[in-house]
Amino acid sequence: MTAQREEVPTRPSPDDVPLLSLRGVNKSFGAVHVLQDVDFDAYAGQVTALVGDNGAGKSTLIKGIAGIYGFDSGEYLFEGRPVTVHSPKQANALGIEVVYQDLALCNNLSASANVFLGREIKKRLGPIAWLDHRAMAKRAGELFGELKSETRPRDLVKQMSGGQRQAV
Repeated sequence: MTAQREEVPTRPSPDDVPLLSLRGVNKSFGAVHVLQDVDFDAYAGQVTALVGDNGAGKSTLIKGIAGIYGFDSGEYLFEGRPVTVHSPKQANALGIEVVYQDLALCNNLSASANVFLGREIKKRLGPIAWLDHRAMAKRAGELFGELKSETRPRDLVKQMSGGQRQAV
């Protein structure tokens, strides 16, 4: 039997460029200043925890990163380059996805329809397009398999357990 040594990740060197970097970010809702001069870095291959008290602005920061809220000021850098993110589609184009803890799902839709909500896979025949339910179910099934979930793509969300809903 041979012993295997597990590599312990190290902190990034000053030369490493963060995958995502925010500098001096601000966000207000009316007179309430939620984010004030926030700096944030996330590096590829590392887990980054965002920790703080209730009301500290964690959700607002994440929603800004995801393009749900626009920041009032500050810099948003992706792979060291300034980018503009004003919508979830723009964030998604960078590869940014957010899994929300509130499980806001459409109970009347299938698991695969919920997974692709707002970015449905479509088939085209000339100028006509329609939803490709088969392709969405296939891809959702692959994703559920990666999660080792028993969730089936065509099952309705309203009939699912809490764990299956979390997988969706």
